[in-house]
Amino acid sequence: MKNRKLSEYLHNPYILSRKIIGVSLFIFMFTTLTIWIGDAADAQSFGDPFDGNDLNNSNWKWQNEPSEWDVGGTLDGHLYIMTDDADRNLWANDMSHFLYQETETDMFDVETQFNVRWDTNSSVLGLVVKSPGNVEDDTDDNWVTLKFWARDAGNRGQIQFQRKQSGMGPADIGWRFGDWGDIQLSLRLKKEGDTYTAWYKAEEDEDWVDIGQGTFTLTSPLWLGIYAGVGNAEGGTLEVEYDYLQDNLNQFPVEPDGKATTTWGAVKTRY
Repeated sequence: MKNRKLSEYLHNPYILSRKIIGVSLFIFMFTTLTIWIGDAADAQSFGDPFDGNDLNNSNWKWQNEPSEWDVGGTLDGHLYIMTDDADRNLWANDMSHFLYQETETDMFDVETQFNVRWDTNSSVLGLVVKSPGNVEDDTDDNWVTLKFWARDAGNRGQIQFQRKQSGMGPADIGWRFGDWGDIQLSLRLKKEGDTYTAWYKAEEDEDWVDIGQGTFTLTSPLWLGIYAGVGNAEGGTLEVEYDYLQDNLNQFPVEPDGKATTTWGAVKTRY
C-alpha cells in the first residue's frame, strides 16, 4: 500500500508539485527566521541606561574627554559632565566633549533625556551623528545634530536641528522650557538612509513634539552619541546630567542584581 501511494505521488505532477512547494516554503521560512534571529542577536545596541558607576555599553569612546565626568557619582543613574573649557563648540568644527559609538548603520532611532545647568553666553549639548572624515585632508568632516543651544543672551535657549554651519531645514525652536539656567529636556533623532527626523519633549510634555525632517548624506563609518561643551572664547560653566541614551530599534540588555538578563527600554524613562 505504501509503495502504491508513493507511486501515485511520483506519477501525479499536481500532487508532487504541491509537496515540493510546501517543503521549499518551509525551508525558506526556516532559513529566513534563522538569519533574522542571528542578525538581531548580533546587532549593536547604542543604548546605555547610565546605571551603576561606569558606562554600561562597552562600545563608547571619547573625543576630547572632559576632565570632570562620572556615572552615578554626582547623580545616581546619570552620566554627569562638567566643563569650563572655552571653545568647545559644534558649528564650524567639532571641538565638543563627544561620547560616541562607531557604526555603519543606515538606520537608527535614538533618544536622550538630560538636566542641564549653565552660566555662560554659549554652550551646546545633545545628539549628534557625524562623518569624522580624513584628518589629513579634512574630507567629509560633517554631521547632523539635534542640540540645545544654552545661552545667557537673547531668548536664552534654542533647540537646533543642524548640520555643519547650516540648518537642516526646520526652524529653531525658541525658549519655553522652564527656569533660565536649569532645565530638563528630551531629544530624539531618527535616521532612515539620508533622511533625518527630529523631536523634543520639555519636562511637562507627555508626547513628542515633531520638529521636522531634513535630508543630508554622511559617509560611513559614522560616530553616533551625545556631547557637551562651552561654545565661546570667554568660557563659563556647563553641567549636564544625561539620564540615558535609548536605542528604540535595538534596546540594550542589562542584568539587574539577583535577576536574569533583561532588556532595558522605556522603563527608566520618566514621562
